[in-house]
Amino acid sequence: MKINTKHLTRYQQIVRLLWKYGRSDLVKQLDDDTVAADTPLASADRALAEQLADDLEAMGPTYVKLGQVLSSRPDLMPAAFSDALARLQDRVKPFSDAEAQQIIETELGARISKAFSRFDPEPIAAASLGQVHRAALRDGREVVVKVQRPNIGPQIADDFEVLAQMAAFLDEHSDWARRRRLAQIVEELRTSVLHELDYEREAQSMRMMLKNIEGFDRLYVPQPID
Repeated sequence: MKINTKHLTRYQQIVRLLWKYGRSDLVKQLDDDTVAADTPLASADRALAEQLADDLEAMGPTYVKLGQVLSSRPDLMPAAFSDALARLQDRVKPFSDAEAQQIIETELGARISKAFSRFDPEPIAAASLGQVHRAALRDGREVVVKVQRPNIGPQIADDFEVLAQMAAFLDEHSDWARRRRLAQIVEELRTSVLHELDYEREAQSMRMMLKNIEGFDRLYVPQPID
């Protein structure tokens, strides 16, 4: 595997992660296709599963997304680990209000006080790639503002470069990885994340949804603001 020196810190983090969990019963279960996904684990292993979720969250948005995918793959993860990783679906730590407001002001080219009559500093939800704040426009319309995490674009690109390298290496040298098509999983995840980062694409999808449900008085979809 070709090592890119700019990713040395990330390689070290991944190696530490693999070393930490490579000595646990998790690997024994992953390596044994005869072990059922719902095989019960000891309390120590449940604690380790929670640590894995925490460690992936600490490594950033890409690895939170990876944890989300693993939580929905019972063919890859024992049940206790899937359950622990499931919290990454909707219970991720938010970034600071100051960072959120700075990003919004940069994107809009205007101060928060000029763009909004009210902006709630506490997010109502935080996910792997961004978070959502309640606010009100200057004309009084209530809105929610979806803000991507700081510097997420370059970070995602760098992380997937490393993950693609490692997945290709494992597919080449491991029957277990090859059977589960790790390189394909990484590429599918990369495509999915890039789509999620494209908020204009998301707004367009919402407009199409609004058009498709016109005439249904009891259905409501929030409208994107141009």
